[in-house]
Amino acid sequence: MFGAQGIPRDLDGRMREPVKLKAFTTLTGAGYRQCPACENTVSLLEELARATDKVQFEEISILEDKESAERWRVTRAPTIIITGHGIRYTGAPIGMETAPFVYTLVMASTGRTIFSGMLGNKLDGVRKARLELIVTPTCPYCAQAALIENSLVMESGGRLAIDVVESYENPDVARKYNVTGVPVTVFDGNPANQIVGVPTLASILSRIA
Repeated sequence: MFGAQGIPRDLDGRMREPVKLKAFTTLTGAGYRQCPACENTVSLLEELARATDKVQFEEISILEDKESAERWRVTRAPTIIITGHGIRYTGAPIGMETAPFVYTLVMASTGRTIFSGMLGNKLDGVRKARLELIVTPTCPYCAQAALIENSLVMESGGRLAIDVVESYENPDVARKYNVTGVPVTVFDGNPANQIVGVPTLASILSRIA
Protein backbone atom coordinates (compact mmCIF):
# COMPACT_ATOMS: atom_id res chain seq x y z
CA MET A 1 0.00 0.00 0.00
CA PHE A 2 1.18 3.48 -0.87
CA GLY A 3 0.38 6.77 0.81
CA ALA A 4 1.03 10.40 -0.09
CA GLN A 5 3.34 10.99 -3.06
CA GLY A 6 3.80 7.27 -3.66
CA ILE A 7 5.48 6.60 -0.30
CA PRO A 8 4.90 3.06 1.04
CA ARG A 9 2.74 3.05 4.16
CA ASP A 10 5.09 0.51 5.73
CA LEU A 11 8.25 2.46 4.91
CA ASP A 12 9.47 2.51 8.51
CA GLY A 13 9.24 -1.26 8.70
CA ARG A 14 11.34 -1.62 5.56
CA MET A 15 14.19 0.58 6.83
CA ARG A 16 17.03 -0.62 9.05
CA GLU A 17 19.83 1.94 9.37
CA PRO A 18 19.47 5.75 9.09
CA VAL A 19 19.99 7.28 5.66
CA LYS A 20 21.34 10.83 5.62
CA LEU A 21 20.54 13.23 2.82
CA LYS A 22 21.85 16.65 1.86
CA ALA A 23 19.13 18.67 0.12
CA PHE A 24 20.44 21.75 -1.67
CA THR A 25 17.74 24.32 -2.47
CA THR A 26 17.27 28.00 -3.20
CA LEU A 27 16.07 28.80 0.32
CA THR A 28 16.54 32.51 0.94
CA GLY A 29 17.29 34.34 4.14
CA ALA A 30 13.66 35.49 4.08
CA GLY A 31 12.51 31.89 4.38
CA TYR A 32 11.14 31.13 0.91
CA ARG A 33 12.50 28.97 -1.91
CA GLN A 34 13.00 30.55 -5.29
CA CYS A 35 12.25 27.48 -7.41
CA PRO A 36 9.03 25.39 -7.44
CA ALA A 37 11.08 22.20 -7.85
CA CYS A 38 12.83 23.00 -4.56
CA GLU A 39 9.45 23.23 -2.83
CA ASN A 40 8.45 19.88 -4.31
CA THR A 41 11.72 18.33 -3.18
CA VAL A 42 11.47 19.52 0.40
CA SER A 43 7.81 18.51 0.54
CA LEU A 44 8.75 14.97 -0.50
CA LEU A 45 11.61 14.74 1.99
CA GLU A 46 9.44 16.06 4.81
CA GLU A 47 6.82 13.42 4.00
CA LEU A 48 9.50 10.73 4.08
CA ALA A 49 10.88 12.00 7.38
CA ARG A 50 7.36 11.87 8.86
CA ALA A 51 6.97 8.29 7.64
CA THR A 52 10.23 7.12 9.25
CA ASP A 53 12.86 8.68 11.49
CA LYS A 54 15.48 6.73 9.52
CA VAL A 55 15.28 9.26 6.68
CA GLN A 56 17.24 12.26 7.88
CA PHE A 57 17.80 15.28 5.68
CA GLU A 58 19.55 18.60 6.01
CA GLU A 59 18.44 21.48 3.81
CA ILE A 60 21.29 23.64 2.57
CA SER A 61 20.82 26.83 0.58
CA ILE A 62 23.10 27.31 -2.41
CA LEU A 63 22.40 31.02 -2.00
CA GLU A 64 23.10 31.38 1.72
CA ASP A 65 25.72 28.65 2.26
CA LYS A 66 27.95 28.79 -0.78
CA GLU A 67 30.83 27.21 1.12
CA SER A 68 28.87 23.98 1.66
CA ALA A 69 27.65 23.99 -1.94
CA GLU A 70 31.22 24.31 -3.14
CA ARG A 71 32.44 21.60 -0.78
CA TRP A 72 29.82 19.17 -2.11
CA ARG A 73 30.34 20.39 -5.69
CA VAL A 74 26.73 21.46 -6.08
CA THR A 75 25.84 24.19 -8.55
CA ARG A 76 22.17 23.47 -9.20
CA ALA A 77 19.03 23.33 -7.08
CA PRO A 78 17.35 21.20 -6.14
CA THR A 79 20.08 18.61 -5.64
CA ILE A 80 19.78 15.66 -3.26
CA ILE A 81 22.88 13.76 -2.17
CA ILE A 82 22.48 10.35 -0.55
CA THR A 83 25.63 10.60 1.53
CA GLY A 84 28.06 7.72 1.58
CA HIS A 85 26.55 5.94 -1.41
CA GLY A 86 27.76 7.84 -4.49
CA ILE A 87 24.23 8.82 -5.52
CA ARG A 88 22.86 12.26 -6.23
CA TYR A 89 19.70 13.57 -7.81
CA THR A 90 19.85 16.83 -9.74
CA GLY A 91 16.23 17.86 -9.94
CA ALA A 92 13.17 16.80 -7.95
CA PRO A 93 12.51 13.01 -7.87
CA ILE A 94 8.81 13.41 -8.52
CA GLY A 95 6.25 11.62 -10.67
CA MET A 96 7.45 8.19 -11.74
CA GLU A 97 10.88 8.93 -10.25
CA THR A 98 9.54 8.98 -6.69
CA ALA A 99 9.18 5.20 -6.32
CA PRO A 100 12.76 4.31 -7.42
CA PHE A 101 14.08 7.15 -5.27
CA VAL A 102 12.29 5.83 -2.19
CA TYR A 103 13.37 2.28 -2.96
CA THR A 104 16.96 3.53 -3.31
CA LEU A 105 16.69 4.90 0.23
CA VAL A 106 15.47 1.50 1.42
CA MET A 107 18.44 -0.17 -0.31
CA ALA A 108 20.82 2.31 1.28
CA SER A 109 19.26 1.61 4.67
CA THR A 110 19.30 -2.19 4.42
CA GLY A 111 22.48 -2.67 2.39
CA ARG A 112 20.58 -4.89 -0.04
CA THR A 113 20.07 -3.94 -3.69
CA ILE A 114 18.19 -5.59 -6.53
CA PHE A 115 21.50 -7.26 -7.44
CA SER A 116 22.41 -8.54 -3.97
CA GLY A 117 23.90 -12.03 -4.23
CA MET A 118 23.66 -12.05 -8.03
CA LEU A 119 26.81 -10.31 -9.32
CA GLY A 120 29.52 -12.68 -8.16
CA ASN A 121 32.84 -11.37 -9.50
CA LYS A 122 31.33 -9.32 -12.33
CA LEU A 123 32.45 -6.05 -10.75
CA ASP A 124 36.03 -7.14 -10.12
CA GLY A 125 37.39 -5.40 -13.22
CA VAL A 126 35.28 -2.27 -12.99
CA ARG A 127 37.15 1.01 -13.25
CA LYS A 128 36.14 4.24 -11.55
CA ALA A 129 33.39 5.92 -13.54
CA ARG A 130 30.69 8.55 -13.21
CA LEU A 131 27.28 7.93 -14.69
CA GLU A 132 24.73 10.60 -15.57
CA LEU A 133 21.22 9.27 -16.05
CA ILE A 134 18.96 11.71 -17.89
CA VAL A 135 15.30 11.22 -16.96
CA THR A 136 11.86 12.82 -16.94
CA PRO A 137 9.16 12.41 -14.27
CA THR A 138 6.65 10.97 -16.79
CA CYS A 139 8.87 8.18 -18.17
CA PRO A 140 8.30 4.65 -16.76
CA TYR A 141 11.49 3.39 -18.40
CA CYS A 142 13.50 6.06 -16.58
CA ALA A 143 12.29 4.64 -13.28
CA GLN A 144 13.58 1.20 -14.27
CA ALA A 145 16.93 2.62 -15.35
CA ALA A 146 17.34 4.55 -12.10
CA LEU A 147 16.73 1.47 -9.97
CA ILE A 148 19.19 -0.62 -12.00
CA GLU A 149 21.95 1.98 -11.99
CA ASN A 150 21.54 3.08 -8.38
CA SER A 151 21.79 -0.58 -7.36
CA LEU A 152 24.93 -1.10 -9.41
CA VAL A 153 26.55 2.01 -7.93
CA MET A 154 25.85 0.74 -4.41
CA GLU A 155 27.32 -2.65 -5.29
CA SER A 156 30.49 -1.11 -6.77
CA GLY A 157 32.23 -0.39 -3.48
CA GLY A 158 32.77 3.27 -4.28
CA ARG A 159 34.12 2.80 -7.79
CA LEU A 160 30.97 4.12 -9.43
CA ALA A 161 28.96 7.28 -8.83
CA ILE A 162 25.73 8.45 -10.40
CA ASP A 163 23.86 11.69 -10.96
CA VAL A 164 20.18 11.24 -11.87
CA VAL A 165 19.38 14.42 -13.82
CA GLU A 166 15.81 15.60 -14.40
CA SER A 167 15.95 16.98 -17.93
CA TYR A 168 12.92 19.30 -17.75
CA GLU A 169 14.60 21.23 -14.96
CA ASN A 170 18.06 20.99 -16.55
CA PRO A 171 17.50 21.31 -20.31
CA ASP A 172 21.08 22.47 -20.90
CA VAL A 173 22.35 19.08 -19.73
CA ALA A 174 20.00 17.31 -22.17
CA ARG A 175 21.20 19.59 -24.99
CA LYS A 176 24.84 18.97 -24.06
CA TYR A 177 24.37 15.24 -24.61
CA ASN A 178 22.01 15.59 -27.61
CA VAL A 179 19.23 13.82 -25.75
CA THR A 180 16.08 13.38 -27.83
CA GLY A 181 14.50 10.60 -25.77
CA VAL A 182 14.93 9.24 -22.27
CA PRO A 183 16.36 7.46 -20.41
CA VAL A 184 19.92 8.15 -21.53
CA THR A 185 23.00 7.12 -19.55
CA VAL A 186 26.21 9.07 -20.17
CA PHE A 187 29.57 7.79 -18.97
CA ASP A 188 32.22 10.20 -17.63
CA GLY A 189 30.65 13.21 -19.31
CA ASN A 190 31.42 11.91 -22.79
CA PRO A 191 28.50 12.50 -25.21
CA ALA A 192 29.88 9.77 -27.48
CA ASN A 193 29.80 7.22 -24.68
CA GLN A 194 26.15 6.72 -23.83
CA ILE A 195 23.38 4.16 -23.67
CA VAL A 196 19.90 5.07 -24.91
CA GLY A 197 17.01 3.28 -23.25
CA VAL A 198 16.89 1.02 -20.21
CA PRO A 199 20.41 -0.42 -19.88
CA THR A 200 21.17 -4.07 -19.32
CA LEU A 201 23.78 -5.07 -16.78
CA ALA A 202 25.99 -6.34 -19.61
CA SER A 203 25.75 -3.06 -21.53
CA ILE A 204 26.81 -1.03 -18.51
CA LEU A 205 29.68 -3.36 -17.61
CA SER A 206 30.97 -3.22 -21.18
CA ARG A 207 31.41 0.56 -20.81
CA ILE A 208 33.22 0.46 -17.46
CA ALA A 209 35.23 -2.76 -17.58
